[in-house]
Amino acid sequence: MPPGAPKSATCRQDEVLREIKSSGPLPVRPLAEKLGLSYMGAKSHCLALEKRGLLASRNTHRGPGRPLLVYALSRRGQAWFEENDNATAISILRHAQNLFGSASAGKLLFLHFQERLEKYRASIPASLPISEKMERLTALRDSEGYMASLEIGFRIVERHNPSAALHKAFPEADTLEESMFRQILGVPVRRKTQILGDQYEIRHELHTPLSQRPA
Repeated sequence: MPPGAPKSATCRQDEVLREIKSSGPLPVRPLAEKLGLSYMGAKSHCLALEKRGLLASRNTHRGPGRPLLVYALSRRGQAWFEENDNATAISILRHAQNLFGSASAGKLLFLHFQERLEKYRASIPASLPISEKMERLTALRDSEGYMASLEIGFRIVERHNPSAALHKAFPEADTLEESMFRQILGVPVRRKTQILGDQYEIRHELHTPLSQRPA
C-alpha cells in the first residue's frame, strides 16, 4: 500500500491507484483489462476513489466522436506515493549549508550521484550498445521504484520519483541526475518533467541525431 494510505483502502483500489500512477491517466475499459476486472468492477473502484479525493476524472477528445472519460490521480492521490524518507536527507543537507556554507549541499549531492553512477556502471558496461544500456538502466530504475519504462527506443519515462521532495528542495539534483544518465549511456540526455494534471512523468530523452538512436 502506498505511504500514508488509509487503512480502509482495499487491495483492489490500491491496484487501481498503482496502475494509474504507472500508466498515466486511463479510461475505465483499458484499466479494467490491465487489472483483469470487469468494466463495472473497475468503474466502481474509480468512483469510490474519486469520492475519497484520490482520483479525478476529466473528459478528453481523442479524434471524432464523444469525449472519453479518463481517470487520473488527484493531488491527494499523488501525495500517497511521495516518500517520507527524504526528510532526513534534506535536513542533513540544510545543516551542512548552515555549518559549511551554501555550496556544501551541492558537493554532497555530487558525491551521492557519483556513488549511484558507479553502482549503475557495475551493471551497465560502457562497451554495450546504447539500446542495451537503456534496457538495463530502465530495468534498474524500475526495480528502485521509479516506475520506469522504455518508450520509442530513445526515451526512458519514469512515473514516480522516490526522491521527489529532495529534488524539490535542491533543484540542482535534477542537473546531477541528467549528467548521471549522460555518463552511463555515453550520449547527450535531456531530463524533462511532463505535468499531466496532478500527475507527472520524468522523461530522459536521448538528444542525438536520429541515425545514432537505437532501433
